Amino acid sequence: MHLKSQEAAWGGIMMALAVILIVLSGVIEQSSLFLLALASFITGLFQRQFSARAGAAFIAGTFLAGFFLAPQKLYCFTFAGFSVYVAVAEYLRGRKVSGTASILVKGICYHILLAAALISVNYFIGFDILFSDGWVQKLSKIPLLFVITAVIAAEALWIIFDKAYAFFQSKYGERLIMKR
Repeated sequence: MHLKSQEAAWGGIMMALAVILIVLSGVIEQSSLFLLALASFITGLFQRQFSARAGAAFIAGTFLAGFFLAPQKLYCFTFAGFSVYVAVAEYLRGRKVSGTASILVKGICYHILLAAALISVNYFIGFDILFSDGWVQKLSKIPLLFVITAVIAAEALWIIFDKAYAFFQSKYGERLIMKR
């Protein structure tokens, strides 16, 4: 098999696997975050195998295929957010960025993606009542303990996702990469 056709075939299989995981996340609701995270880990495998540009194309192609096939369209946006984070992590790994700088850049990326997700909820789900007149008074009625718990949960999600991706790459990355 010619080398380029072998790469295209492997990439197609990885994209199909990621789309299957996105579709399954809409069917098996209890495991949706796990399946979406696993689909985004495949993005990291693809980017590690080829390049950051190929990884971006993989994210776009998988997002579009998943958007057309998945029953839960919003899960495709979650997959895209997870995949962008994984792509940034892989880019930093490829550049051999120091640990502290890597954590800082990944943290900034995570918080930008989290803010984008929270802001876009207003448009996709219709939480515009939160942003109507008097929203500051509405927010002031939320218990402080709830806000602190939500922030801690968001930070824990970041740490768990980052560690899970590092574990996945160390345990399965070499096994799943195409041998050249």
